[in-house]
Amino acid sequence: MAGSDAEWVTIANNLLFKCHIHLRIHELQDCDANVFIALYQSILGEKVPDLIVIPRSQEDDAHNVQAVIDSLALDYLQVSLSHITGENIVKGDKESIKNLLEIFDGLLEYLTERISETSHEKSKFKNGNLVWFTFYDVSLLPFIFLCIFLHRKQIH
Repeated sequence: MAGSDAEWVTIANNLLFKCHIHLRIHELQDCDANVFIALYQSILGEKVPDLIVIPRSQEDDAHNVQAVIDSLALDYLQVSLSHITGENIVKGDKESIKNLLEIFDGLLEYLTERISETSHEKSKFKNGNLVWFTFYDVSLLPFIFLCIFLHRKQIH
């Protein structure tokens, strides 16, 4: 995974800014449970499943980040994210933080493009076909996200 810590801090801050989350980080390890929970809820528009609302320990924070990772893997991407753990994120493991940031960055990019395309398609569908088109398209999310991810790997 290419990029200096400073570049990843910029990526994280850009994500937070685009999602209208009023947090800013100064170093990579500042990407804690609160950052990833906020990104999940902002990008996906849903609450994190099985969230401990008032975490009282580092274990609670690790549980919450793991809930984010598990939901992304099972509910949205349908790919294994076993190389990223909530425990490593909470411990400040830079590679795990970068991996999770990269997933959120790609997911936001994909969804932003889909919203733009759907807005364009909306003018073409007048009788409810847009609902089917959108539903059908969401089922392709894992495949399309993988293509974006692989394309971005080739660029770096």
